[in-house]
Amino acid sequence: MAASNNSSVSSKLLDAITNDDMEAWQPLISANPKVFDLAVWPENPIILACKLRRFAFILVIGNIKPELALQKIQDGTTVLHLYCIYGDVEMVRALVGLSFEQLYYAKDRELSMIPLHKAVMRGRVDVISLLLSACPDSIGELTSEKQTVFHLAAEYCNPEAFAVLLGEAKKLNKDYLIDAQDCYGNAVLHIAVQNKKLRIVKMCLPDLTSTTGHGFPIRVNAKNMKGETALDLYNKIPEPDYETRHIDFILREAIQREVSLSNDPGLYHHHPKWSSNIPPWRTLETKNVLLVVLAIFIGLSFTLTCSLPTFFPKEYLATIALVFELKDLVNGKFPLIFYIMSFITVLLTTSTCILSVLLYSLPCGSLMLLGGFATFFLYLLLAYFVMPKFSVKVGSRRRLSSYYLMLILAIGFIFVGSLIIHLGNCLISRFYNYAKCVTNKVLSKVWSPSKKRLPIRNPSFKIQMVGLEMLS
Repeated sequence: MAASNNSSVSSKLLDAITNDDMEAWQPLISANPKVFDLAVWPENPIILACKLRRFAFILVIGNIKPELALQKIQDGTTVLHLYCIYGDVEMVRALVGLSFEQLYYAKDRELSMIPLHKAVMRGRVDVISLLLSACPDSIGELTSEKQTVFHLAAEYCNPEAFAVLLGEAKKLNKDYLIDAQDCYGNAVLHIAVQNKKLRIVKMCLPDLTSTTGHGFPIRVNAKNMKGETALDLYNKIPEPDYETRHIDFILREAIQREVSLSNDPGLYHHHPKWSSNIPPWRTLETKNVLLVVLAIFIGLSFTLTCSLPTFFPKEYLATIALVFELKDLVNGKFPLIFYIMSFITVLLTTSTCILSVLLYSLPCGSLMLLGGFATFFLYLLLAYFVMPKFSVKVGSRRRLSSYYLMLILAIGFIFVGSLIIHLGNCLISRFYNYAKCVTNKVLSKVWSPSKKRLPIRNPSFKIQMVGLEMLS
């Protein structure tokens, strides 16, 4: 009996909404305060109020039970999602007036998009401002494909929306979001260049006329999962027009700026969120430690080289003028001093090269580089006098001195070692990117069964009619 009474009350309340009769509504609610919890509603009252644009009823119902606004329509969208797509500022303002935070974070079933994402896709600047004023933190929400609002603004070609979002992100100290990467490794700059949107590219990059740019790290040379930078994507554009060619110019200017500022550790530590992504060799502390360690290695190499004749006097004298076979190198029949000298040569050559590169970035870098070359040639001269003078048969008639064989062996070892390290890093990077991509695809399938995207342009009349049918 009670259930029947509640159903009767709910029907009368829906009639009051339909007739826009607030006088009939008030006594029914006063007599049945728990009707929203107990009654079986033939239609969601807040959705009906939105469809009929009964703003007073939206506010009243929202104050009593705001959870009704979370009910999903077809495709898993809420009423706020739908009116953000249409750009209906009045309806969005009415729903925002409910001050119900969960409504701003409600996600659809397709790509886990919140209402702000839908507004950004359509370029609804006024709606974006309303949503951000009500819930500023929603600017950091990601879709199931790890896209930020900036990714969506660049993908759906909405520079006005991008400018509004960037201004709000600066106020919230969240401008690092512009450098975030989606599940495919694409940053906002990648997408803006691919879509040939010069205005968005300019907003992505630091201001070249200032010394600090935006004040946050824009990684112009960041690579996506395919190993492509933004400049690589530009080079794939067939027959770029005049405006598009300007993108190439400002990208190259930004790359030069990034290289010139790469030694400034403060630039990369402005946002702690990205500090973990900074290459370790870019920090000043790491460079200082590396300089000290390399200097110790070079000094140790010179000390050992000068001391070898003292440590191995008998072996040093006994091997002079001897002739060995090349196979004796592998069998370990060469004098021990030869193997030690080869190892020292590898150590000193590698240390000198790395040290010269690090010193070249300092003031008077050319002079430092010259000093590195001088140190290396000094070692070669010292090694020539320290190495025992024996020879090795190469073929039937040719002979190779111990000194030149030591140099060839050291250079070959450095080359093979560098190649192995490079291939290992490539394999590890490819495996990591593949595993990350597979994981993101699996998560995307779990959270979003459909991968359909909304069209880029504003919805046609047919789409609006379908939306109204979903509401009804």
